Amino acid sequence: MEFDVQTPKYLLRKENIVRMILFTAVFALIFINTYQPFNSRQWLGEGKEMSDTKYFLLSSMLVIIGMAVVAISRVIMYKNYGKKKPGKAQRQLSIVMYVLWVALEVVAMSFTFVGIEKLFFADTRDIFELLKISLKNTAWVLLLPYAILWLYFSWDDKNERLKKVYEAGRTLINRGNLLPSMINFRDKNGEVKFSVKAQDLVYLQGADNYFRVNYLDGHKLAQATIRGSLSSVQEELKSYSIIRCHRSYLVSAQRIKLVEKKAEAFQIRLDIPQEVYLPVSKTYVDDVWQLFSNK
Repeated sequence: MEFDVQTPKYLLRKENIVRMILFTAVFALIFINTYQPFNSRQWLGEGKEMSDTKYFLLSSMLVIIGMAVVAISRVIMYKNYGKKKPGKAQRQLSIVMYVLWVALEVVAMSFTFVGIEKLFFADTRDIFELLKISLKNTAWVLLLPYAILWLYFSWDDKNERLKKVYEAGRTLINRGNLLPSMINFRDKNGEVKFSVKAQDLVYLQGADNYFRVNYLDGHKLAQATIRGSLSSVQEELKSYSIIRCHRSYLVSAQRIKLVEKKAEAFQIRLDIPQEVYLPVSKTYVDDVWQLFSNK
């Protein structure tokens, strides 16, 4: 692990810290009520097992206490590394320091739960045995939701960056400037799923409720599958001289090498290292000839 690698900024954003605390609290409540660590059903004494309602209320109290420890930790982290201070350089938190910080949160919560067990429920077990159990359960309670949220925040951050690239490109188009060098493809929900350089795009092929983006990766033809329809992207791609040649195909004019007639139908040969032909249906013959003649 590189010691100078910085913690991703999305982990230090205020809104993500709040989301992390709330998600972890819900996860912890489910975990405690499902696995019932520390023989917690017997906290009132042997033969005095708690009802489900009392146990839920008690576990909720423990979660609140545990999340208070995490909240204090994250407030300190945010104030020192996530919040920009006027006139001062932004302090950096390395990934190693972040991992150590999380480890300290696990230890702090473990000692807190052991203290509650000893002070309020008079547990007679050895304190080191309790600490060992507490460390294991607390690690599950914190590390699993932390890992899930790290993956989600990473995905969300990349999605936001792609959206900014897309919006910047649309702004250039609306101002009459040059087209952006990257083409972004959205799924049927409007989320950007794939981006490719305009010069590398070769053709799109539609099938059922998805389409494939065929592009050059070096000298090889590669594919990316997007849920959606060709019709949803056809109008936008016209700006890049990409037209429909068949109900199942859109092709880049820059990748047309020749148009020829085979038997009773026309076909396009693509100008790429591989020998690839695309069909041209009668409906779109005139469009292809017009664009091809203007290349």
